[in-house]
Amino acid sequence: MSTQHRYQYGSLIRRKRIRTEDVWQFRFYETTTEGLRSRRSRVIGTVAQYPTRADALSTVERLRLRLNLMHRFGRPVTLDALIDHYVEHELPQLRYATQQAHLSALNRWIRPRWGASLLDEVRPMEVEQWLRSLPLAPKTKVNMRSLFHLVYQHGRRWELTDVNPIELVRQRGGRRSIPRVLSVREMRMVLKELGEPYRTMVLVAACLGLRASEIVGLQWGDLNWEERTLLVRRSVVHGRVGDTKTEASRLPLPVDPRLGDALLEQRNRSRSSGLRHWFRFSAGVQHVKAESFRAVQRS
Repeated sequence: MSTQHRYQYGSLIRRKRIRTEDVWQFRFYETTTEGLRSRRSRVIGTVAQYPTRADALSTVERLRLRLNLMHRFGRPVTLDALIDHYVEHELPQLRYATQQAHLSALNRWIRPRWGASLLDEVRPMEVEQWLRSLPLAPKTKVNMRSLFHLVYQHGRRWELTDVNPIELVRQRGGRRSIPRVLSVREMRMVLKELGEPYRTMVLVAACLGLRASEIVGLQWGDLNWEERTLLVRRSVVHGRVGDTKTEASRLPLPVDPRLGDALLEQRNRSRSSGLRHWFRFSAGVQHVKAESFRAVQRS
């Protein structure tokens, strides 16, 4: 049986202060996390700020609106509970790689610091200071802020909260250092030091600019030998086959004749060279994980 909540007006009083000027105080009731009704109060401002009762009431009206909106939520919701709801209802709709990235950020960074906080207790400036203190790259902090914002937006859509304090959080992006661009001579030196299958993989990355997950997901049928083009149809992350990150990734790419010759040599050496077979690159080498290739890229 549902309980009908009455509209709560609260009360506004003027409290006298001995050493400072008088203040306006708003008193109301709030449901605790245990489901108990508890009396609360909040100072609206000083009499100097709001000379008349009408001035103070104009500010109280915004607080009163939020107070009555909270009746829809039953009782205060913690960020932990909201994250669980997000993981259950929205995360499964995302790409597998995105799911893993979100879970990692939520469990390692956001939950430990903010999980026990009520949704309306999180303050923008506190989140900004927290982001600045993290030993992470600026781009990672931007992603963290975006995920935090996304979780709150999820709560708003499901009417678990009516606020999103992350909207006011600022976080600058940028790189810690400028990426080094290799010359043709340097690229040849790198290729000379690599054995297979990594040499061919790095050659594909350098010539076509593919992501590591896209290179690992290549099959021989993706190559059009007559037109010298390559069509990226899938990606592989943590051993799972999925779609490419963007639609633009699915556009056909021109293959230089010298790169085509290198790929043909690898196909001739491969035991599995059917159209639906993966680029295993050399006999006896099992399917290479994207994580292993990223280690080669970093080195």
